[in-house]
Amino acid sequence: MHTHDRTEAGARERDAGDPAQPDLKLGRSAVTRAQTLVDDLSQSRSLQHCALFLWDPAVGRLRLAAQHWGAGEDLGEVRAGIWTIALNGICGRAFTSAEPALVPDVEADPAFLSFPGSRTRSELAVPVVIDGRPVGVVNLESPRVGAYGQADIDAVNAWIDSVRDTIRGFFAGGE
Repeated sequence: MHTHDRTEAGARERDAGDPAQPDLKLGRSAVTRAQTLVDDLSQSRSLQHCALFLWDPAVGRLRLAAQHWGAGEDLGEVRAGIWTIALNGICGRAFTSAEPALVPDVEADPAFLSFPGSRTRSELAVPVVIDGRPVGVVNLESPRVGAYGQADIDAVNAWIDSVRDTIRGFFAGGE
């Protein structure tokens, strides 16, 4: 099975009609809360780019909840609460497999999808798993090849553990 086939199958498994999947509630105040979380992670790890994507069953895609960009990269086209991505890139791989996707050089990975303003050379996507089910992805990107490793995976997983209840609220009790 090709990667594209697996991600399409994953998208079908996470069908918008699945009653076990609560709706994503990502209004203005939820985006503000998510932004605070991402800013805290980004500042604590001195990250160039950090984003939190959450699964939106209504559209069958990952929706950008918050992001922190390095200087000069944000072109205003990728907006929290609005921008969505399909499951065919590196974030999609992490989401559908529920395993971190560490890419030391994105030019060597055919699944890499560039975005407006990107100068990315390495990427780390870590799934956010709640109650045994992937609900999102934390995505780190750097203009340096080989910028991330196991210590970064461990740090992002520890951060996810610390904010799990807040993230759960974006689905269950959000705006």
